Amino acid sequence: MISGMSGASFAEQLISAERMSKDQLFKTNLTKHQTQIDAYELLERSLNKMTSNLEKINGDAFESKTSSISDENAAITVDSDAPTGTYDLTVKQLAQAHQLTKSFASETDLLPASGLLSIQVGPDIADTIEIDMAVLNADGTRTVNDLRDAINSHPDNPGVQASLVRTGGSVELMMTSSESGKDSTLKVEMDSVDWGMSERKAAQDAEIVLNGIDITSSSNYISNVIDGVSIELNKTHSAGESSTIKIESDTSSSEDAVKDFVDSFNDLMNQINQLTRSMGSSVVDEAKENDKDTDDKDKDDEDDKPSSVTEDQLGALKGDSTLRMLQASMRNSVFEAAPNGMRLSDIGIEMNRSGELDIDEDKLTQALKDDPAALKEMFTADNSFIDRIDTIIEPFTQSNGYLDLKQNNLDQQIERVEDSMSRHDYQMKQRYQIYLSQFTAMENTINQLNSASMLFN
Repeated sequence: MISGMSGASFAEQLISAERMSKDQLFKTNLTKHQTQIDAYELLERSLNKMTSNLEKINGDAFESKTSSISDENAAITVDSDAPTGTYDLTVKQLAQAHQLTKSFASETDLLPASGLLSIQVGPDIADTIEIDMAVLNADGTRTVNDLRDAINSHPDNPGVQASLVRTGGSVELMMTSSESGKDSTLKVEMDSVDWGMSERKAAQDAEIVLNGIDITSSSNYISNVIDGVSIELNKTHSAGESSTIKIESDTSSSEDAVKDFVDSFNDLMNQINQLTRSMGSSVVDEAKENDKDTDDKDKDDEDDKPSSVTEDQLGALKGDSTLRMLQASMRNSVFEAAPNGMRLSDIGIEMNRSGELDIDEDKLTQALKDDPAALKEMFTADNSFIDRIDTIIEPFTQSNGYLDLKQNNLDQQIERVEDSMSRHDYQMKQRYQIYLSQFTAMENTINQLNSASMLFN
């Protein structure tokens, strides 16, 4: 024991003091590099979100249509390529499927033991099935239930559904064409002679008049009757009545897309500010507020990664001049006029003193109502705002682009720090063994001297 401590304790304390500064340096470097990686990942997510919003504007945002119909005689659906306009629709007749029935005294009535039953759907004789009663009822015990099943399960059934309708005193074998319209008429014969079925519903096509044009359809769902417009018929109009169909541009989706673009732009500008400069207290507070908002959103979807700068990430990318160039290029791109000569200020979007875009919503709404085609050209024509920003962003987000290279470089720096830590650990262990052997030898010598001293006392 030396001063009440063992040699091992002396060695541990010396090593601990000796390695403290380097351990702290390694820890600081690891934290710094990991924070920078997180910051670049955050920036990449924001740029990808910006790209996604650009694609949204460049897609159907300016093509969306809304539709309405004045009554419930029909329902309509419209695609983005539907022409705007007003249409007058009269439903004169609904399409219906052919339906035949044949009466039997009861469900246990026996089928005939011979005869060839044929069922044809439509004008093509190839769409016919035949049921040989001598085969189906070979043992003489089969009933109308078995005939129904034989029709429905026939492997070549051309489109006829059989069912039984119980009337209380008797049963009706009902055959219904699977498809509506004249071209799906049923023809049922026994030994090439009409089987004597009663027609319950005639096979008929739908008949409508659209803006004075007569149209027929085998189905009550008439798709693409006008480019991008489909109509589902529900009931016929009385004489002299009609429905009014209106198809209009959906300016709300265009407006939402433009607002999303502005929000993404502002988020990105603010994020680059926070990541690349030393932050004052006001910015720190702003970041904290963003963190709070983000935390609230994350409660709704815990799988979402943070989308705003955390306090630890403030200034993490300070000195990265390329990001400042990215920010400046994006701001310059929105100052320039669109190919049609219009500027963002013409539709109520202007840059404020902080370098973010502000929207005059009333002006934007009015611009969309006045000339939606001009706004579409602003954002979607060649060399439009979308094209320019997309061109600026692409080198950063593409595979092996700027952000990938920066993150890979930081990963390599972390590996180098970890290698240095391993070597340092090894050196400290070696040093500990040296100290331990020295202190142990000293301890032994002191013990021997103490023993010798006791012999003279």
